Amino acid sequence: MNVLLTGLKNGGQWLARYYLLILLLFAGYRALNLGGRFHRGMIWSDAEGYYLYLRALFVHDDGFEGLDVRTTDQFFNYEGTNKRFTKYTCGVAMLEAPFFGIAHLLALASGRKADGYSDVYLYGLQAAGIFYGFLGLWLLHLSLLRHFKPGVAMMVVTGLFLGTNLYHYVLQEPGMSHVYSFFLFALWFWLAPGFYQKPGPWRSAGMGLLLGLITLIRPTNMLVLLFLGLYDVRSWQGFVVRLQFVAREARHLWLAPLAAALVFLPQLAYWKYLSGDWLIYSYGEEGFNWSAPEFWKVLFDIKNGWLLFSPMMALPLLGGFLGMWRNRYNMGVIMLMWLVTYYLTASWWCWWFGGAFGHRNFVEYYVFLAVPMAWLFSNVMGSRWWLPKIFLVAVWLVLLYYGYMLAVHFRGPHYEWYMWEEVVAYMWELRLDVRYE
Repeated sequence: MNVLLTGLKNGGQWLARYYLLILLLFAGYRALNLGGRFHRGMIWSDAEGYYLYLRALFVHDDGFEGLDVRTTDQFFNYEGTNKRFTKYTCGVAMLEAPFFGIAHLLALASGRKADGYSDVYLYGLQAAGIFYGFLGLWLLHLSLLRHFKPGVAMMVVTGLFLGTNLYHYVLQEPGMSHVYSFFLFALWFWLAPGFYQKPGPWRSAGMGLLLGLITLIRPTNMLVLLFLGLYDVRSWQGFVVRLQFVAREARHLWLAPLAAALVFLPQLAYWKYLSGDWLIYSYGEEGFNWSAPEFWKVLFDIKNGWLLFSPMMALPLLGGFLGMWRNRYNMGVIMLMWLVTYYLTASWWCWWFGGAFGHRNFVEYYVFLAVPMAWLFSNVMGSRWWLPKIFLVAVWLVLLYYGYMLAVHFRGPHYEWYMWEEVVAYMWELRLDVRYE
């Protein structure tokens, strides 16, 4: 018995150390075998809106003038011009650029069609999704290890990747913004402690650049500034100390907004070139309905309900609401950020956020929600009673299976009830294969 227990313990330690490598190899396998609409339509709709900048700058001789697009019913010429207009900003294209560049060089060197759409570019985009997704997961893993045991970190990170719609946006729709924002959030989360431990001009400028890129990709994600501002603040006295820090370091902190503004220069240049104005609201008449938020639908509607398709995320919500009052591990500010994001999401005119698997607007916030999830797991797994541990592991495995199966059988643009019921029925057969690609 002692030999068996020792073997299980050593095996668990090995798995907790190398699980990310195992997940990475699995992700690579799934990416190479990705078929159906997710391969053919990887550069389509919103994803093409982000990607359009790269084709205009590096493929099309006349830039945005007369630029051809695939999603012709979504991207038109700017009024009164022959310049192709995208309402989406260029932050995603900045992060995609190295992988696009490699793909473009390979296309030119091999004599393949160098139009930005051929298979070599699709593989480049897949590589970008896996690279940023797993770099984000690794940074999140390192951040969790500051406070939690390796086994807990492994359960949380694996649960977030396989048991939620994060899997979908890393592997199946890497052209969307969320995997890139997830990486940037993880980097922000990892850098936050050092910002206060060793303040200085380089850290201020670096965090400013990072904030600028986060905001450029998705303006509402500026909420990460709330996390940094209230990081480790647990009382009124702590808030006063934070204000004193800001006053003391003001000679360095001014570099942050300056660096953030520099990130926006390419976007401002595009708007100026397009319209003659440096700043435009590219979303036109789209906006928020503050008085009638769709709270219930955002969580449970068949049209991308968050917890319907990623019930794994009920665990961090449970942990967050139980632990936020003591504000350990910054859970108070994390739950405040989630509540604000929830309200903003439910108030947007298109509360389901178009074609998606589950509610995509929360994906990058999984970085922060990992903390209350880890806190909950740590408390249960640290208990001396075996029954709660067994129950939690069983729930985790079931939610892992459910989330993964819904993701790999998703065909879009979003689920309908009959599709959901069909896949759930298939799950009961306890089969891990994918019926169709």
